[in-house]
Amino acid sequence: MLKKTLIASAIAAGTLASLGAQAQSTTPVRDNGFSYTYGQFGYDRWDYDNGPDVDVLTGEGAFALDEHLFLRGGLSFYDGDYDSPGSDDVDGNRVYVGAGFHTPLQRGLDLVGTADMIRDDNDFNDEEWGYALRAGLRHQTTDMLQLSGGAVYEDIYDGNFGVYGQGLVELNRAWDVGARVSFTDDSDNIGLFGRYNF
Repeated sequence: MLKKTLIASAIAAGTLASLGAQAQSTTPVRDNGFSYTYGQFGYDRWDYDNGPDVDVLTGEGAFALDEHLFLRGGLSFYDGDYDSPGSDDVDGNRVYVGAGFHTPLQRGLDLVGTADMIRDDNDFNDEEWGYALRAGLRHQTTDMLQLSGGAVYEDIYDGNFGVYGQGLVELNRAWDVGARVSFTDDSDNIGLFGRYNF
């Protein structure tokens, strides 16, 4: 588990260093034009090291307040089962609300941070409250492709540090499709989603 986290951290650090190196040739940019007002719907798979493998359906959204701040939130419904024979299924839902900050480092590269409050409720545990913090970079890699990555710390049932990555493909001015991954101390998560930009 520690080895997996170290490898994932090294990959994320390399990605951030590569993108950050580009920022040294900084060009003053007021706004990179990234959308921070959108709605999206997706499917994720959460694979826990010492827990269930979970299928998740999530609706999410964000709303830009100004050129740097945005609000965000989402609702997930999940269903999973443990690997061991005879174990019960687990069903639940998760809600998060939070806020984010972004600022351009150079043309096509934003620094992004988010903070979320999370409520998790399932049929194995009482309702639990926690939080998640993320910090990373968002990069316009090509005309149609954006890549993001960074570090995440999540504390709901236990505190977990990890890394995340996301790719976003622009289909047209309004619609995007994307894929995302995250690796933490106790889980590997992968997902696909569609996004509508307002």
